[in-house]
Amino acid sequence: MINEDGFIERRVLSNDGISLYVRDYPGPETEAKSPILCLGGLTRNSKDFAGLAKYWSRYRRVICPDKRGRGRSQYDPKWQNYNPQVYVEDARHILCALGLHQVVVVGTSLGGILGMAMGTALPGFIKALVMNDIGPEVRTDTLNAIIDYMKEPPELNTWDEAGEHARAAFGSQIPLETSADWTRAARLSYIQRSDGKIVFDFDPNIVKPILKDETKVHNLWHFWGATKRLPLLVIRGAKSDILDAVQLQKMHDSHPNMKSVLVAGVGHAPSMAEPEALGALNEFFDEY
Repeated sequence: MINEDGFIERRVLSNDGISLYVRDYPGPETEAKSPILCLGGLTRNSKDFAGLAKYWSRYRRVICPDKRGRGRSQYDPKWQNYNPQVYVEDARHILCALGLHQVVVVGTSLGGILGMAMGTALPGFIKALVMNDIGPEVRTDTLNAIIDYMKEPPELNTWDEAGEHARAAFGSQIPLETSADWTRAARLSYIQRSDGKIVFDFDPNIVKPILKDETKVHNLWHFWGATKRLPLLVIRGAKSDILDAVQLQKMHDSHPNMKSVLVAGVGHAPSMAEPEALGALNEFFDEY
């Protein structure tokens, strides 16, 4: 049943028995446009896409899963499974369970990496790709702020405290102006436990594989080759150092069918609701 927020809540069982939560925005019954699969960032979940998914579902079906260990998906007792290979397999299970193929993947940060990997591992499932503030080369030192944030899970007393906690970590990257804005933003990535404490809405163990990995530069150009057969839109935050201008140009130089848009005043990562990002997305989607 479609709830008042416009989506159906679904559960899909992964191949290793993890319960995966999915928001399914059905879209109009007569619409033949390709479905959209939204994949969030490292610590993020399906709530990030709520506004965009409701907007896009006026024209097509939109699928927003929580990766294992995030949001309402089950936490994995084996933290070693928090890795891209497993996430891609989970995406395949979700698409198969829902009878979907030839989707447009919209991926923010880690979600964009998963989209690239799907182009290699699941070529029959993906029709076009949007990569939000990520490229095929990731320097670990650009992730330090995110890693430090993940390493120290808080137990906060109020939502205003959660907003200030998020602002302290990401205020230099995300142009939210007021404390109320940050409090609203915190509700997307924190959750209130039964004891009243407000904590991360993800398994703190997802940082363990990252801390164990001593790689300085993650070179994913081998996945990039598979994207060259796909229409591609890349969104970059103008203040982002995770996807800098030099790498963006290198991506343009090597991809025959890539478009990009720059979001002024934003770091990692744009919400995609910014006028320039939303305009580019709407134009891109019109073709698929």
